[in-house]
Amino acid sequence: MEISKKIRKTSTLIGSHVVNHANTTIAEVRDLVLSPEGVVKFAVLGYGGVAGVGETYTAAPFDALDVRLVEAKWAVNLEMAAEDLKKAPTIKSDDYRELTDQQWIARAEQFFPARSEPANKPKALDGSAGRDHQAVEHVILASKVRGAKPKNTQNEELGKVEDLLLDRSYRVAFVILGRGGLLGIGENYIPVPWSKLSLSKSKENNAIMVTIDATKGHLEKAPVVKGDDYATLLGRGFADEVRRYFGVTERGEGTSGAERR
Repeated sequence: MEISKKIRKTSTLIGSHVVNHANTTIAEVRDLVLSPEGVVKFAVLGYGGVAGVGETYTAAPFDALDVRLVEAKWAVNLEMAAEDLKKAPTIKSDDYRELTDQQWIARAEQFFPARSEPANKPKALDGSAGRDHQAVEHVILASKVRGAKPKNTQNEELGKVEDLLLDRSYRVAFVILGRGGLLGIGENYIPVPWSKLSLSKSKENNAIMVTIDATKGHLEKAPVVKGDDYATLLGRGFADEVRRYFGVTERGEGTSGAERR
């Protein structure tokens, strides 16, 4: 998973304006819904309201959006008028449980057509291009992973997830783990491959709990990035060095061939 000479932070993508071809802002990106493999499946969009208050929410399949990073700023386009967006299936629950309902997903997929489909992709029985969005078992929000305080299997606290970095296929390549320091001063930022994480959900408050397959001692010797722009990852061979240190291949698989939990 290459960063491709750009640092794609989910923290800056969340909050971006969504504009149409007339350059009219029709929504804001309020969150990203991830698969267990780290693929961005949906963007939670908020529209209406003032400064986020009184907004209506929907979730657009990510392939319906044109998302680009231009000169360190996100550009998000959706070819739709603001009035039309108001007809989208809405999310009314606080925990986004609509995304666990296959019928709701089917309505969203029908409402938000894919921006483009490969020419050789098989057609569905109704003649339309097949899309394979499925209801999720657990809603994994990027904003909930960011800010989580991971532990390892020994129940040791390992720091805090500061950000999630996407590759050019919009799959999480690395999480940035902050360790040490006081109020961010003297803190070490450690890029950890997504495949080293295991995620679960608290039954008490629906919080995302993150487990990292590493000991505290192993993390203390891990490669670190300097500053909160994480540009060290763009250095020649550095991302591969991180992967080798954590024992994963570029595709995020363990070098032993073990599957991610």
